[in-house]
Amino acid sequence: MKTLLLLLLCLTLFYIPDSGGSGVALPFNLTFLCWLGLVLIILAWRYRNAELKAPRQPLLLAGGLLLLLPWLLQARGNPGVWVLLAALLLRLPFTPRHRRAALLAVFVLAVGQAGTGLLQAFCPHLAARLYEFDWLRNQGRPYGIFQQVNLLASFLATGAGCGFLLLLTERRARGITTVLITAGLGVLAFVLALNQSRAGAVGAVAVIAALCAVAGRGKAPRAGAALAVMALGAGAGWYITQHVTVLVNGEPFLMARDYAGSTQERRHILHITWQMIMLHPWAGWGYGTFEYAFSRWLLAHPGYTFRVPVTHPHNELLYAWFQGGITALAGMLVLFAGWVRMLIRALKTRRATLAYALLIVPLLAHLNLEYPFYQSFIHFGLFLLLLRLGVTEAPPAARRAARAPRLAAVLCGAALIVFSGAGLYANLQLTALERSQLAGFPSPAPWYFATQSERAQFDEMVALLMDYNRTRNAANLDEFMARAQAWSLRHNDANVWRSMMMIEQFRAA
Repeated sequence: MKTLLLLLLCLTLFYIPDSGGSGVALPFNLTFLCWLGLVLIILAWRYRNAELKAPRQPLLLAGGLLLLLPWLLQARGNPGVWVLLAALLLRLPFTPRHRRAALLAVFVLAVGQAGTGLLQAFCPHLAARLYEFDWLRNQGRPYGIFQQVNLLASFLATGAGCGFLLLLTERRARGITTVLITAGLGVLAFVLALNQSRAGAVGAVAVIAALCAVAGRGKAPRAGAALAVMALGAGAGWYITQHVTVLVNGEPFLMARDYAGSTQERRHILHITWQMIMLHPWAGWGYGTFEYAFSRWLLAHPGYTFRVPVTHPHNELLYAWFQGGITALAGMLVLFAGWVRMLIRALKTRRATLAYALLIVPLLAHLNLEYPFYQSFIHFGLFLLLLRLGVTEAPPAARRAARAPRLAAVLCGAALIVFSGAGLYANLQLTALERSQLAGFPSPAPWYFATQSERAQFDEMVALLMDYNRTRNAANLDEFMARAQAWSLRHNDANVWRSMMMIEQFRAA
């Protein structure tokens, strides 16, 4: 398993060029899926002789089914399938040794991302070469491999929680391990301050405070030392963002950000989303309709302006309710009740398990402000892992593992590897085409472009215009207009609309 951890660490530090976006459009998500497929195959092999099962989680299973139901009835785009899968995966075996290994793995990965963040913040030219990091566009705020600052922040906050629990449960209070963990916590706090994410700060403070209350009894010296180091790191990071300039292209720039505009925009988004939910509270607006429906509501109710198209209400509960109606809302609430039930059960049995169940707090905080699972599969995998760690273990009952689950795990693992491989190859080709103005876009598109879904559809649509500029084939304009009209029913793209208007004006001339 150490080899698997080292492989994942390397994958999360290695950047593959892309054109931005979320989900499978980001190569690090595909490399994570490939790694996950390899893990499934290895686990199926290692547990071929014995099987340990954790208690069932009926509330989590029911919540996943409720989220799944409206997806089956309406359209694609609902994470209910993934949540349902999560409820099933909660039955993987975990011994105390496995738990500590999982904490260490998350902590090491977080420290690795913190190192990437330091490079991006203080070495702009090197970060631009290695990660295509635009220091000026991001105002020096690091995002690690995730290409989004809040994703890095919640990952670092979760890593800080795992590291702090490792420290509190370490047997030797003054060993080298304790010193390394404490130093790592200081680095995480420092980079979190440089990142300037409120979601990350709230999550980090909440999880550390909760762990101090639950697992800090009798551990005051080491906990105090760690808190002091983290406070110094956070203070140093804050001071740098406010008072220290970084040279970019020979000019000094501050890293400090302005929160006022972001806060006001999010309040308006939440207010409008709530008003729209009240129009269809039972059935919802349908999956995949938020971006289009929100923009049309703005056109009908002038007075609100946003810097970029709004594709998400920045709250996962409202997002589920908006799209799936009361059924999806019930699913989210039942899932939350399942987590609360885990906390109560852990409180009645072992306080150590309660501490593990609280590690998910930074991700829950992020879920209430953005949509991390759509952007980063690593965050979704981390969510599943931490959810599993919070399950109170039943007395182990060893028995011969059935062949069917093992075979299913191997097949799923192989499918993930094949899909991620095809997706990575498609990403490399699409990125090269996009950076060459879609010159030579293949027609028809190769089958593996389907792994990039809407990205490939958009590129193929725009390539029709590029080909028209070269060939003057009027059929390209007809095809583009048909595709652009369908695209505009789900997305807001000013360039697409401008092209459509220019074509109509050209035809009317």
